[in-house]
Amino acid sequence: MKNTRRIFIDLLSIIFVASIISACKKEDTSILNTNWRTIYQNNDLYLYSIKFLDNDHGFVMAESSGLHGVSDWKFILITEDGGNTWNQTTCSTNDTINQFPLYDIGIIYPISKNVLLATGYQVHKSIDKGKTWINVSPQLVGSSIEDLYVIDSLTWVIAKGTEIYRTKNAGQTWQNVFHTDFIGALESFSFSSSAIGYINDGVVDMDHNQSAGLIVKTIDGGQSWTILKPEPWKSNGAILPYVVAMQFNNDLEGYLSILGDSKLFKTLDGGNTWDVINNNHYTNGLQYFITDQIGYSSNGTTIYSTKDGGKSWNINYFNNAPNSDILTWTFLDSGQGYALTRDHRIIKKIK
Repeated sequence: MKNTRRIFIDLLSIIFVASIISACKKEDTSILNTNWRTIYQNNDLYLYSIKFLDNDHGFVMAESSGLHGVSDWKFILITEDGGNTWNQTTCSTNDTINQFPLYDIGIIYPISKNVLLATGYQVHKSIDKGKTWINVSPQLVGSSIEDLYVIDSLTWVIAKGTEIYRTKNAGQTWQNVFHTDFIGALESFSFSSSAIGYINDGVVDMDHNQSAGLIVKTIDGGQSWTILKPEPWKSNGAILPYVVAMQFNNDLEGYLSILGDSKLFKTLDGGNTWDVINNNHYTNGLQYFITDQIGYSSNGTTIYSTKDGGKSWNINYFNNAPNSDILTWTFLDSGQGYALTRDHRIIKKIK
């Protein structure tokens, strides 16, 4: 389901990127690339998930690029010096009870320097920096896990299809804490504190160029969830479109971008009311605000930055070389940023 929506978003991105490229002079490319620097490249690996625990310790999930989609070979890249050097570890499973294919180890979520979680259709845990993995959610079946959030070392929540599950004992038991009949998939958590968090659900109708979405909120650390009915869509009798990106900086303030719309929205009341703050803004889902004023957004080819809370945006990075688009990224509270590109690179924000 998510792959279909992603294709639709990418089609819109291609149209938008084409207009940007035609407006950019070729000689400007090297200047715009000076804000981000390539710190790692390995053409034999497909890099697809990156997370940092702190300014020094980071983790990248990778697999053999030539066999992407069919290979069981998984690798963890680890840095302990902020990305200056990376060490590669081959993943394996020592789970003799709940055997699972290594390709189900997907998106990575570090809990500590040694303890990692990874999701596919299940939640997997490693206590040796990714060398070996065990399945800690064998009782959960069905859809793939779209996102996981670590509230603390024992308490995690996952979005799995149209349901949210929560564990308070590091995966020994899981409780179903939310279900919706809305057609789509719950996707990306945004927790502003250990108690208050949000997640969006959405579906895309590619045949009719339409979409619909939901915003769901918790105020008790994920134990219960409530569907919001946000303005201005509620008063206009309209359905909230599919949410491409949503992030909350604190319990009341957040940013929202929707599919097929160039508007950037902001809320100051915890997601109940959203106001337009920029009419010429587009992202393919890569959007992150480090503070309420400083943020970054990308369509894959170009990274834009704002210093005034999203009111205005400037080009921070541009690279239109073949297959060099940005796949995913991660930012730290300190402002440090890292991204993975399709041409097997890790790039780091230096300005």
